[in-house]
Amino acid sequence: MSQDFTQKAPTTTTGTTGGTCSVSGLYKATDGKIEFIQPYVVGDKFFAFPGGNGKSKCTWTLMSKTSDGSKTSFDAVKVAAGTI
Repeated sequence: MSQDFTQKAPTTTTGTTGGTCSVSGLYKATDGKIEFIQPYVVGDKFFAFPGGNGKSKCTWTLMSKTSDGSKTSFDAVKVAAGTI
């Protein structure tokens, strides 16, 4: 089985914890300290934020060339070591 993650005119570009994904693709969520990237397919339920205790509600944002440019990598950790 394979999943097509190419984007076709998204109808929804964000999803909140417990909501249902309506557009397959790579989504990101951040708490300002760390960024998570997660693939979701249509019908999946959006998870709580994976960091901390794993129970925090969050908003997952569909990654796209419009929102993320032509990035080929990302920095998952948003703060310098030893600052928290």
